[in-house]
Amino acid sequence: MREQSMPELPAALVHEKHELSNGMRVVICRRPHLHRICLLLNVASGCRDEHLPGTAHMLEHLVFRGSKNHPSLRLLSEAFEACGADFNAYTAREVTSYDVSMPAESLGNVLSLLGEVICGPRLSGIASERDIIREEILSDYDADNSLINVDDLLVSQFYGEAGRPIAGDPDDLAKISRSEVVAFYEAHYAAPNMLLVMTGPIGPTQEVLDVLESSFRSLRREFNPWRRRAMPEIYFRALMENRRTEPRLCLKKYDGATQSEVLLGFLTPAAGSAAFPAIEMLVRVLDDGMASRLSRRLVEECALVYDTEAFISTTQESTLLQIRATCRHRRVARVLGAVYELIREIARDGIEDAELDRLRKRVIWEHLGMLDGVAQLAQWLSSMILQDMPSDIRVRCQKLVSVSGEDIRAAAEHLLESCSHIAAIVGDIGDRGVDEIRETMKQSLNTGIGVTVI
Repeated sequence: MREQSMPELPAALVHEKHELSNGMRVVICRRPHLHRICLLLNVASGCRDEHLPGTAHMLEHLVFRGSKNHPSLRLLSEAFEACGADFNAYTAREVTSYDVSMPAESLGNVLSLLGEVICGPRLSGIASERDIIREEILSDYDADNSLINVDDLLVSQFYGEAGRPIAGDPDDLAKISRSEVVAFYEAHYAAPNMLLVMTGPIGPTQEVLDVLESSFRSLRREFNPWRRRAMPEIYFRALMENRRTEPRLCLKKYDGATQSEVLLGFLTPAAGSAAFPAIEMLVRVLDDGMASRLSRRLVEECALVYDTEAFISTTQESTLLQIRATCRHRRVARVLGAVYELIREIARDGIEDAELDRLRKRVIWEHLGMLDGVAQLAQWLSSMILQDMPSDIRVRCQKLVSVSGEDIRAAAEHLLESCSHIAAIVGDIGDRGVDEIRETMKQSLNTGIGVTVI
């Protein structure tokens, strides 16, 4: 196969930034050759801003239960679908996002509908929604309502109370009242706390802004950011407490599955830091497809797992680099040992130029491909702007391809030697298995291991 030359970087991403009279930020990114428009309305508040676990997520669910003119889930859904639109949402730790995809000719109608829903939700039907959310989260808990979701387990170990599950636990759901949901809505659903990103074949700017002014004019203009910081103070204290180098093993003994879930987490600098591009490229070295090192080692060479992945999740103050695998209970120690050995090899030997060139090409192709999808582009722009990072794809792409092999080697070394590190495991691990895992971690990391059994 002929060697392909390095592709050109994507062109600078042209997009407009505006602010409505009520303080809502609006970003318009035109892609005139496409056929659908994506709207992503981001409320810069999530589960870490609540006082009662699950409130932000409950509010997101109740928004779909209707507005004044469309007072039920069915009527509201019919209104969006009559415009050819798909209306969805999700709650995260720092943001709640409502996304709508539609044909270009429906933009005006959809903006009016979205404004109606966000500005005046009925917030009714909480009893029914409790049952629905309970079904949504049921697989995350055992028969005793004890958490068995390894992702939530890891985050809670790093971030304490503010790392609790986004939807709350089954006991939390019973405590959430409509008044609690209304209070959260009134505290956080204010225009200055919102960012609306629009991508696709969008019409003249002034026409769009006029519709937005009309559709969202009733949003509250006043917003005190201090209220948003009340809960994150707890989060920040937990974060500082975890900035230590002693690795920890967090184990949830669970005999309800035939395999163990394994998740390693390393606490690394925030996305806006100078170190972040090298961390992201290290993740790509580990997992950028089945030919990457993590899959090659665990799947192809050692035959320990069927699938594995490495990924990052960001908050305003930090980034979690995570490595996931699922395996038979007795193989957990071997899987961990193989992962540590792999990272140690990168920290010791770095990567060859050919591997780095391959990664750089794939980075460029990935960013070029992002320009072909309105939803992915809207999500990316929202993420960059909410984190106060450059919102130009060319700039971000350039930062990544400028990372050197030495930068990646140093990032791997820092991961093992200086980053707070937790291994979270959910499975049927006996006392002997715990000893094996602890000894593997101790030998791989040349340090003592703290153990937490839940």
